Amino acid sequence: HCATVEEGQPTVRVINLMLVEDDGLYFITGRGKPFYLGLKENPRLALSGMNQQFVAVRVIGDVEFCPGREVPDKIIEKNPGLGKLYKGETRSILDAFAMRRGKGEIFDLSADPLLRERFAFGGESVNPPGYFITEECTACGECLEACPVEVISEGEIYTIEGRACLECGNCAEACPVDAIEGAKGF
Repeated sequence: HCATVEEGQPTVRVINLMLVEDDGLYFITGRGKPFYLGLKENPRLALSGMNQQFVAVRVIGDVEFCPGREVPDKIIEKNPGLGKLYKGETRSILDAFAMRRGKGEIFDLSADPLLRERFAFGGESVNPPGYFITEECTACGECLEACPVEVISEGEIYTIEGRACLECGNCAEACPVDAIEGAKGF
């Protein structure tokens, strides 16, 4: 799935990420589609998906138009189903876009413990995942009991394993001294 913003409103579409190269993520769409027009107006895109093993990925970044036929032809070659839909000259309606700069997260609910891994490409940067316990911690243990996935460790100042944190906020709500900072988006 992907989302754009059109006329100030979020719009969600189903589209395949059709080609992954070292320099970016690529897809094609028809010039007559509202999705195409939205990308031309606001070239920013959010992608998300989940496989059958409950591994989710989400990416956000700027997209750019790829002129010419080289990229669309390469995408069609790698995705034969598109070649069945768009035969011969009908392919000329398809234009390519690339996300060369972005950031995202892989969230693996099938792992034990679960895994939240953030990544960036093309010069972007990401925040570390998970909630964070500050020096105001009194080591009372309320957060430890509140954590549904048991990723908080005891100490003079308790700590949270951010890569396994659900980012649900239960620990922060349980903390009597507000010593837990919320997760920052990627």
